[in-house]
Parts: sequence; structure tokens; C-alpha cells
Amino acid sequence: MTVLEWSNDLKLGVPAMDSDHRHLLQLTNDFLSAARQSAAFSRLTLILGELIARTRIHFGAEETLLDRAGYPGLAGHRAQHVRLLVEAQRLYERFQALDAAPDHDETASRDLTIEAAKFLQRWLVDHIKAEDRPYRPYVLHLT
Repeated sequence: MTVLEWSNDLKLGVPAMDSDHRHLLQLTNDFLSAARQSAAFSRLTLILGELIARTRIHFGAEETLLDRAGYPGLAGHRAQHVRLLVEAQRLYERFQALDAAPDHDETASRDLTIEAAKFLQRWLVDHIKAEDRPYRPYVLHLT
């Protein structure tokens, strides 16, 4: 589980969005680090829940910004947010169920943790580069 590094490839030049993205990156790294250190499953569940909550807030702020900018791709962008949140929420619910099991299977815990780590590493970086970068020209004048 590779730690994600902030880089110019991820920077949009929109201070509020860059700040949010850095925070989401840090939470993702917190999850990855806890997983690497074999932290208690309850700790992983807590971090994942916090990451999803922060992501919901970020997506709302981002959509408001895009609406103010008149971004023509807003509907598709919003749909992508919904898809990501649904997938993240499903993962989180699986974590909660496994965490609540009185004697959960360590193999299942490890497999779910790996699945979540791959998802988190993929969605954050890919979403910023592929989905967020196109809106940059529309919002730069608002910052």
C-alpha cells in the first residue's frame, strides 16, 4: 500500500479545492498507514468513515463552485460524485458489519482492507486528474 504524495499533477490552482484535496489525501494516507501497521479494524473503520464524511463536504463545496462558474460538465461531474460516494459507502458498510461481528474472520478483514486501499488510491488521484482538471479553466477566475 503505497503512500500517496501531493504533487503538481494534483494541484488545480484553486486554493479551496487544493486544500480539500490535500486533506483527503492525508486521510487516505492515514488509512493506508494504519492498514500497513495492522491497526485494529475498528480504527480502519473510523478513518474510512471520516474520509467519506469529508469527501461529502468537499463534493458539495466543489459542486457549488462549479455551479457558480457555470461549468457545463456539472451534471456529469455530480453523477461521478454520486457513484464514488455510493461505492465508498458500500465499502464502509461492509467495514461496519465486519467490525460489529463478534468474532470476525481475519482473512475477510485483510481482504476488505486491501480492497478499500486499492479503491482509495485509485479514486482520489484518478478523480482529481481526470474529472477535476477539466473544470479548472472555468473556476480560476472565481478564486
